[in-house]
Amino acid sequence: YKLIVSLDGMDQKAYSVYRWTGDLGKVMEGIRNIYIARERFNSTMKLELQFLVNKHNEHQVGEAEMFAREMKARLRLKSMQVIKNQDAGKWMPSGKKYMRYEKTDGKYSIRNSMPPRCLRLWLNTVITWDGKVLPCCFDKDAEFVMGDLTKDSFRTIWNNTYYREFRKRVLNSRKSITICRNCTSGMKGIRY
Repeated sequence: YKLIVSLDGMDQKAYSVYRWTGDLGKVMEGIRNIYIARERFNSTMKLELQFLVNKHNEHQVGEAEMFAREMKARLRLKSMQVIKNQDAGKWMPSGKKYMRYEKTDGKYSIRNSMPPRCLRLWLNTVITWDGKVLPCCFDKDAEFVMGDLTKDSFRTIWNNTYYREFRKRVLNSRKSITICRNCTSGMKGIRY
């Protein structure tokens, strides 16, 4: 088993630029509590800290690496996703190694071509704070809700008709799905 925690800054100022209603103190406390519990119970559960590198926190990558080591967690650096080209400049980090895009004529485009597959739909899912099950983390606005854990079991949702049809649609026509057009799943990521 693996638990993924979003840690998108190492101080409240940098963290709240992206997670604007978030409380970094609570996140850090939660991570420390998980670390303590894993140690106490000799748990084999993996802990992954995901750090979405942007203009406001890229200077904190080293600090995030140290914290992850202290917590015996894997740090995964994630690159920003451009939703609107006109807003990209306020988010894109200056370090090219943290970017999945190339900037040409003022527009950002994905550096690599999209593979015609997506393993995420068979291996992972995203659960929102209110129990909605989403196909993946690229569904930022919960546009494709596969089910609701307040109403159905995870097993029921994972195998429901809507989820199966969505998987089929991705295999047949990935680029026709809004959340998939800007996706980099299957491309080489930034990993530490």
